[in-house]
Amino acid sequence: MRLWPKSLAGQLIAVLLPALVIAQVAGFVITADERVRAIRVAARDEFLMRMGSITRLIETTPVGDHEEIVSGMSSVGMRFWLSDTPPPNSAVFRQDAFRQLERTVPVAPDGEAPLGTFEENRKDGLKLTGDWDALPPGDWGLPPSARAVDVDSRLGTGVVVETSRGLWLNGVFAKPYYGQIWQSQSMVAIVLTATLLSGMAILIARRIARPMRQLSAAAEALGRGEDVERIPEEGPEDIRRMAAAFNDMQDRLKRFLSDRTAMLAAIGHDLRTPITSLRLRAEFIQERGEREKFLATLDEMQNMTEATLSFAREQATGEPTRMVDVAALTESICADLADLGRDVAFLEADRAPYRCRPGALGRAIRNLVENAVRYGMRARVSVAAQPDELCIVVEDDGPGIASADMERVFKPFVRLEGSRSRETGGTGLGLSIARTIARSHGGDVVLTNRAGSGLQATIRLPATAVTVDPDTIEYKVAAE
Repeated sequence: MRLWPKSLAGQLIAVLLPALVIAQVAGFVITADERVRAIRVAARDEFLMRMGSITRLIETTPVGDHEEIVSGMSSVGMRFWLSDTPPPNSAVFRQDAFRQLERTVPVAPDGEAPLGTFEENRKDGLKLTGDWDALPPGDWGLPPSARAVDVDSRLGTGVVVETSRGLWLNGVFAKPYYGQIWQSQSMVAIVLTATLLSGMAILIARRIARPMRQLSAAAEALGRGEDVERIPEEGPEDIRRMAAAFNDMQDRLKRFLSDRTAMLAAIGHDLRTPITSLRLRAEFIQERGEREKFLATLDEMQNMTEATLSFAREQATGEPTRMVDVAALTESICADLADLGRDVAFLEADRAPYRCRPGALGRAIRNLVENAVRYGMRARVSVAAQPDELCIVVEDDGPGIASADMERVFKPFVRLEGSRSRETGGTGLGLSIARTIARSHGGDVVLTNRAGSGLQATIRLPATAVTVDPDTIEYKVAAE
């Protein structure tokens, strides 16, 4: 199974979506980190403000109210307590802080439920990083200096400050942060962005692919010998240049074929006059044998001239293409030759609808069948429609062709001696014309020797990507 899409829109989406996801993930991670830092700073400031408030209350209230003050100011994840001496180090402070966080705060005077413990809200153990840091008075708004320590993996801080009454106020804030990077808003943002980006990629791909599809269809039709109109020169600059180059190439090909056909027609017309003149002069030759030889040579020259003109016309034909049943076309050709006394047999075949120039294709089939009868005594013809090509097979019982001559026989005016008799009146253009017609349809003619004896000539035509309506197929076409 192919994982990489074939269409241009699919490839654009396959490239852009991963880049979008990576960019979004990186953005969310950076944003989340900045949000955590901002929340930590805000929580630390709030905690220091509360520490300052408690310090003022302790310094201005009776000693008997101190415990009630620190207990009332505590909350989930935030604890305050008094001690006579400062903690000797951060490790001791950690133990005291964790013990205070595990303690349940008594019921408030207004009857509210007691606050939960730290154990109910924490996700991992409490860790204090480093040693104490001095907290200048300007950082929390009171004259006494304080010592602070950060809480790792927590949005919290531990602070110890000495009051004017000789007591030490201890406070810790270690409430866990439950924020998540992948919130519903984040997923909605990714989905919306991916949808919009996919839609834009499809629109861009269609805008690019439409002229490319037109160019592809026009090139395929031109390769089959159809008369193709100039394709619109639209789309991005590169596509417009490609379309313009194709239109220029098509115009040059048409001019070239038109000029060559006109030149060959003029040559053929000019040759008819001297041939006719020589034929009249040959009548005055007294010796009968010489006169007959001279006239036979003139007949051969005239036949070659007519065949050459026919060959040129086949390469520059203006016959329109249409949908026909090639099986019916082939059967009608075989029936016509059988009516003329030729040993031709057509093997029954299913319908084979195909878009082609039926007159030209019929001539190619007739040439192969006539060659099979002339050189191989009889012809057996079949049509096989396959998913990727259409094959028209002509078999005979002749001696076949040597492997070295398989391609040479397709050259104009080449007639083989030995395996193919020269006493047939042929000009050596039958196979050339057949291959020219097949190649003008995008196919080819292939010769192979059969096992035992005989030759097999196959016209191979590429399958056409056309939706066929059976009611529009022409089943009987007269071959030219």
